[in-house]
Amino acid sequence: MSDDDYDAVRARFADLLRRDIGLHRHGKFEKLGADFMAMQSHLRQGGDERYRKLLVALRFWDAWILARNTDWMEYGHVKVDAWPDLAERLVADLEADREITDPNLTTAFDLSSTLELPKQFGPKREPSPIDRLLSGEDD
Repeated sequence: MSDDDYDAVRARFADLLRRDIGLHRHGKFEKLGADFMAMQSHLRQGGDERYRKLLVALRFWDAWILARNTDWMEYGHVKVDAWPDLAERLVADLEADREITDPNLTTAFDLSSTLELPKQFGPKREPSPIDRLLSGEDD
């Protein structure tokens, strides 16, 4: 994706989260997450390290929707009223195009050190045997 595409996706994502903040605060929980699938499909195209913050935001949004779908039992450690506050901090980082550093967000939703993210989004490191296995390379 080009810089313009990245900026457009980032701005759109911030707008969607801001919309859901308002919905949540007005008790319109059933409307949370509209356009989630469209945003997820945009992010499947991948990108450079800048996209890491977008993937953290996507994981957060997915968790927020799942919490709502389970009557706030999933992610029970996050109080119902805390979701929009966390989203506000996330939106501020997206709008400023800065890394997400709030530990409440990064601890739970930044998976860059796990195998859940494609290698290009993780930290730069030496390939592991698992990387070779996943790529089909022989030892």
